[in-house]
Amino acid sequence: MSRPAPLPSLTALRAFEAAARTLSFSEAGREMNVSHAAVAQSVRKLEAELGRPLLRRAGRGLALTADGALLARGVTEGFDRIRATLEAFEEEDAARPVRVTLTPNFAVGFLIPRLGGFRRAHPEVQLDIDPSARVVDLAEERMDLAIRYGAGGWPGVESRLLVPSPRIITAAPSLIAGREVRRYEDLAAFPWLQEQGTEEMTRWLAEKGVTGLHGVGGAYLPGYMIHPALLDGQGVALSGKVFVQADLDAGRLVKLFEDEDPDGRLGYHIVRRPGPERPGVQAFTRWLRREAARPGGAGTMALSGRT
Repeated sequence: MSRPAPLPSLTALRAFEAAARTLSFSEAGREMNVSHAAVAQSVRKLEAELGRPLLRRAGRGLALTADGALLARGVTEGFDRIRATLEAFEEEDAARPVRVTLTPNFAVGFLIPRLGGFRRAHPEVQLDIDPSARVVDLAEERMDLAIRYGAGGWPGVESRLLVPSPRIITAAPSLIAGREVRRYEDLAAFPWLQEQGTEEMTRWLAEKGVTGLHGVGGAYLPGYMIHPALLDGQGVALSGKVFVQADLDAGRLVKLFEDEDPDGRLGYHIVRRPGPERPGVQAFTRWLRREAARPGGAGTMALSGRT
């Protein structure tokens, strides 16, 4: 199959289309925000590339040649189709809900208690919330935003810290019952609680150089079940500290280990694909940042579990 002939540059075709429609290099230049000389030069280059005249002088203006009129119809139809397709994209984007994936505990502990305020402020924005801890390809799944825990700087996406929070290992006082927990290896004496579909605590321990633990068993639970099980003394769990601070202050939980974070990079990040954002996505992102920045805004997250 033969390859199609290469097309002239889009700049040259745009210049010709504007000049053919207005029959004036000056009008076309004003429309394109360039000089009339730049438009004329682009058209002359296009004529040289095609080997035929497209426009000629006619009094104080321009006139199309026969070849110019033929090309003008084709270019105009092509641009009209492109414009119609782009407008359809815009209409589709305007109607499409803002899709957000975030961990279940962040959804329950931070988002849901505040979401009514966003709905009242932006009734025109529809949201599609995916409370999941799974790894998501934002482009493939057409997600607008993700809220994920870590230090940020992930490849291929843009991230901005929303809620700072180191990770912490906690347990109920009844589970510890006076036993000393000074080394990471000491955690082997306790059952563990981990969210279904993840190996977060196992990875955390591996980062500390500890493997082969959990000999006394544990449980994989849905994210929303981890906090009640943790308070009930059913195991130890890894959490974002911001989720368990109230329980630590009240004595319902005790801290066993806490990650060091000298650079203040650990926490929950807003993650997005590079490129422009739809108005609804911008509105939701601004609202999230305002909520997190309010006095006590990030400190009133009262649910623990997975980071």
